Amino acid sequence: MSTTEEILNATFKKVGNDFGYETSAEYAAFRDLKVRWQRTYQWAEFQVSDYLRDAPEEVLEGIARTIFTKIQGDESNYTDEVVGWLTAPEFVERLQPIYIQRDRRISFDEGEHKNLEEAVDRLKEKGFIKDLGKTRIFWSNEATSGRGGWSSALMKVITVNRKLDSDTVPDEVLDAVILNEVANIECDFAMSPVDRRRTVEDRMKLYPGFDGISEWLEDHSLEA
Repeated sequence: MSTTEEILNATFKKVGNDFGYETSAEYAAFRDLKVRWQRTYQWAEFQVSDYLRDAPEEVLEGIARTIFTKIQGDESNYTDEVVGWLTAPEFVERLQPIYIQRDRRISFDEGEHKNLEEAVDRLKEKGFIKDLGKTRIFWSNEATSGRGGWSSALMKVITVNRKLDSDTVPDEVLDAVILNEVANIECDFAMSPVDRRRTVEDRMKLYPGFDGISEWLEDHSLEA
């Protein structure tokens, strides 16, 4: 057990004890930043994303307390320390490359019929987005039904469904899918899922012809 894992285990044990649980915790190399757990009445075992290996003890403790509070059935938000650490520029700089390497849905190939950089430029020219900073955009490996695109707000990575890499796809449809994911990434991290969804929807309503674009996506077994 490494030193950092000893600290993780000790931190979760301390917090678990406050909630009446015998607890153990270890790091796991998940694609996404998440925590899995198994528990019984008085025992809980956690697998914690190894993206948190460099997290200060107060951040680990804040995450542990939020999780245990939710396990108890109560609402709880992450502390300011946790949010500040997760949204710091250094977090993305250090961990985005690891996330990209782990996400097997991502393709490093360019589009055959559509150009993602040109789509971003169109959105900039029309004033819908500004500089994307550290956000990176990729095509997916496979064309699938479901979402037109998806994103990691924490890692600032957007993946566009390869199904949209076609001459039959209007540019405004591709642009809207990208804008939707940019809007998601640019939401305040501390937002609740409901508020985040409402904020993204309100922003997308300002995109010209979005109702028709939504219908086009639905007709092609996709959604924004």
